[in-house]
Amino acid sequence: MQSNLIYSELLKKVKNYSDNELKNISLKYLFLKFSISSSDLLINKSVKWNQEIQDDFTNDIKMLNKKIPVQHITSSEFFFDKVFYINNNTLIPRPETEELVSIIIKSEKSNHKKNILDVGTGSGCLAVTLSNHLPSDVIGIDSSREAIIVAKKNNILTSNEVTFINSKIEEYTPLEPFDLIVSNPPYIPKKDKIKVDKNVLENEPHSALFIDSDPIYFYKIIFNFAKKHLNKKGKVYFEINQNYVDQIKVLLKETNFEVVKDFYGNDRFVIIKNINKNYEKN
Repeated sequence: MQSNLIYSELLKKVKNYSDNELKNISLKYLFLKFSISSSDLLINKSVKWNQEIQDDFTNDIKMLNKKIPVQHITSSEFFFDKVFYINNNTLIPRPETEELVSIIIKSEKSNHKKNILDVGTGSGCLAVTLSNHLPSDVIGIDSSREAIIVAKKNNILTSNEVTFINSKIEEYTPLEPFDLIVSNPPYIPKKDKIKVDKNVLENEPHSALFIDSDPIYFYKIIFNFAKKHLNKKGKVYFEINQNYVDQIKVLLKETNFEVVKDFYGNDRFVIIKNINKNYEKN
C-alpha cells in the first residue's frame, strides 16, 4: 500500500483530536509502526501490505480513537537517535529528557572513560543513549522489576553495554564511586495529580510520576547518596519540577550548582559540581 493512502486513512478514520493533533499523531504512528518518515510521504513510499497488516491497522485505529497513546499501540518511541521499546510499565520518554541527555553528552564529551549511574532508569533510554555516546561504564537502577525487564530488552536491541539492576536507591550500595549520577525521578506530589493530563494518568505508571508528599524526596536521597558515592570531581545531573526549584536550591545551597532552562524556558535541569567540596566522604 502507498504511504499517502495509509496517512489519508488515518486522517479520515481517527476522531476526537484537533486537526493539528491528528496530523502529529498520524505522522508519529506512521514512523513508529512502518518506519515512514515525512520525506517518505513526499515520495509516497510503498509499504508491504496483507490481510494481517490490514487487520492490525484497523485495530490500531480503534485504539487511537480510545486515545491510547501511539507509543503504547506501537510499543515504541524514538528517543535521541534510536527507537526504544516501551510498554505501560515505563514512562513514555519525553523531549525534555532528550534535552537533558544532549546537555550531558555535550558537557562530558572526552576520551576519559566515566562511571555513570542512572537512578530510576525506567525504559533505560537515558542510560543506553549515554552508553552509546560517551566512553563509559553505565549502570541503571530502578525499583520496578517490570521497568528493568523493559530496560534490559532495550539494552539488547540497542547496545548491550549497560548493567541494569532492580534496586531502590535507598538500598543500593555500589562497588565503586561514580563520575556522573543522572536522574529524572518522580517529582509530582500526589496532591497535584488533578493537574496531570487524563491520558497520562490512565496510561503511564503512577510510581514513576508521583511522590507521596515531599516533591524533592528523591533529590534529597540521591544528593545524600552522591555525597558518599561520587568521585571528587564528579557531577550530578537532575531533571526537576520547575514548581519546586526553590526547594531544590535550598537543598543544594552549600554546593556549586547551576539551574538550566529547557527549550520552553522552564527551569528543568540542575547540574551539581564539586558536591563533595563541603562534605567528607564516608
